[in-house]
Amino acid sequence: MQLSIASIRERRGASLPFDFIVPPEEWAPLGGEVPAVAPVHVHGHVTNTGESMLVQGEATGEFAMVCARCLKPIRASLRASLEERFRRQAGRAPQRDPEWEDVPAEGDEEDDARPYHGDWLDLENAVREALFLQVPMKTVCRPDCRGLCPQCGANLNEG
Repeated sequence: MQLSIASIRERRGASLPFDFIVPPEEWAPLGGEVPAVAPVHVHGHVTNTGESMLVQGEATGEFAMVCARCLKPIRASLRASLEERFRRQAGRAPQRDPEWEDVPAEGDEEDDARPYHGDWLDLENAVREALFLQVPMKTVCRPDCRGLCPQCGANLNEG
């Protein structure tokens, strides 16, 4: 999810709307275990604050999960608010190394802004993190799910 900010980069206070729809086959599973089953919709706006680019918006999608009680596959809708700051880094964009991607540069320990280079913001990690934080600790297929029989392992909701 690359967002071009060329039109607002030199204009403090300027804002730019964005709207992305990412097909599920292009979306890697959240946390390596929660795949999207419908397009992920990301929309909002980016504002040039002078010191950084402020991204505000929302991400929504449907994801495949498993009921924590009966192990039945389910679809869960997730909705996450986005509010991320991006600060321009001087020089060329470095090669992407996922292992070091979120390590702050020397002297930036207290800066919570994500880096960007040139005229592009990469929103993917910010969106993925926001959605992953919305995944429930224990997802259930329904509030009154009875789970599995401790003796035979049968689904108690089915009989």
